[in-house]
Amino acid sequence: MVRKPALGRGLAALLGEGAENGAPAGYEASAEAQRARSTGVVDLSVNVIQRNPRQPRRAFDPAALEELATSIASVGVVQPVIVREIEGGYELIAGERRWRAAQKAGFTFVPAIVRAASDVESLELALVENVVRQQLNPVDEAYALKVLLEDLGVTQDNLAARVGKSRSAIANKIRLLDLPGAVQESLSSGALSEGHGRALLGLSERGKQLQLARRVLDRGLSVRQVEDEVRRLNEGSGSRGVRAQASFDSEVVEELKEGLFGLLGVMPRIRGKGHGGVIEVPFKDGEELQRLLGRLHS
Repeated sequence: MVRKPALGRGLAALLGEGAENGAPAGYEASAEAQRARSTGVVDLSVNVIQRNPRQPRRAFDPAALEELATSIASVGVVQPVIVREIEGGYELIAGERRWRAAQKAGFTFVPAIVRAASDVESLELALVENVVRQQLNPVDEAYALKVLLEDLGVTQDNLAARVGKSRSAIANKIRLLDLPGAVQESLSSGALSEGHGRALLGLSERGKQLQLARRVLDRGLSVRQVEDEVRRLNEGSGSRGVRAQASFDSEVVEELKEGLFGLLGVMPRIRGKGHGGVIEVPFKDGEELQRLLGRLHS
């Protein structure tokens, strides 16, 4: 079995190896953190722990959470949660399901490992746990990668190396966030696969993406069938731009998209127009426009 490279400091950091060397300059551990460093685990009140606002996993199945709570009520919290110190308490790095389920089971304390971690490291370690456990749906993974890339300033090359994916794979994953909200919800729930989502991105109109997604759900279409339907819709649209784009070398178009994504950190839109085409770079506000300008000047 091929192992994917770990994120950032990897599982060693997640499980506590080399914690002393990972502390930021000037970091002073609390009594609980110092005890955790010597013993490995410390009991923390559930009330002093806060969820991570950048937690990559945003959807929690209520039934699965109830099952975990039942298990914890029977045998306790077997695996510690992982937290970092923040002002006024602790913030979860990994183990939010266990923390939530422990409270459902009536526990007032949970075993915890205290780690020193920056915002970037905290999100990386949360990704490690979720990716290793295969608990992230495609939309949550795309969201986490986007936060690392755009909000926390991780470079495209570093991100590709950290998650063990190619730059184009990361770009394609983040593009799932361009799909309509209803389609993203179907991806999150597992009603649609990531392959279905990537195929739907072949349609430029959101209305058509929604219509085809509904047909996939109603008829159980395979990814190959969706790709064929996208091709048929594009060829039959009667748009000169679509016909012109269809004549382009798809590998060249993808290489151009990947190159621009690596330069700007934003997935461009490329559409045919006459015998040529148009490249569009979307931005959500003036702050992101300034960021794009800065990337061009760097």
